[in-house]
Amino acid sequence: MPSRDYPDIRKARGTRSKDMVLLSARVDTSLWEYVRTLAFETRKSKQDIIAEALMLYRSVNESVDEESK
Repeated sequence: MPSRDYPDIRKARGTRSKDMVLLSARVDTSLWEYVRTLAFETRKSKQDIIAEALMLYRSVNESVDEESK
């Protein structure tokens, strides 16, 4: 029996976070092409790229809201 270098339990692609499964359906087409290109260049997952962008967007908006108060 050959030894395996990968885990016995496999996950389907794109199921890293169940909260983000349908996120790609809500992303603008031109933005999605940019995310695909960036994912290819950086070898990050598309979900990770979008999650980082959303966290950055949230932090920028929170700081703008605090400044306006």
